[in-house]
Amino acid sequence: MVGFWIMMGVVCLVVDAFLPYYLLIWFSGGAAAALLFDWAGFNTSVQFFVFFLTSFALMAVVGRHINTRLLRGGSEMRTNIEEMMGKTATVVMAINAGEAGRVALKGTTWRAVLDDETATAAVGEKVVVISIEGVTFTVRKE
Repeated sequence: MVGFWIMMGVVCLVVDAFLPYYLLIWFSGGAAAALLFDWAGFNTSVQFFVFFLTSFALMAVVGRHINTRLLRGGSEMRTNIEEMMGKTATVVMAINAGEAGRVALKGTTWRAVLDDETATAAVGEKVVVISIEGVTFTVRKE
């Protein structure tokens, strides 16, 4: 059984390296644990029990941590909206009092309104993004 557990662990690691998510790495850990029990002289039933118990324990404990940090980004990942907040944009279509215009930011134009409904912004002026609702920026003059 020693060869079986070594082969199982290696195959799971190699196949998992080509997958876009963690699926089989847990079984490699289970195979390593079962290999230790094989070397200790336990019978095949105990080895398989240890294999499945360890594999699923790794999935439940380590998998949850990896899922939270890598796939969901943890608490430090910023969204595109957060990246644009506070950035300076250029007015490309005049923003008249109480009306919307367009601003350019990061190579794209966006619908924009001024935070002061009585103010205007001419083409070429710089404005700062202060909030985003849907696809409309609320901006203030720089």
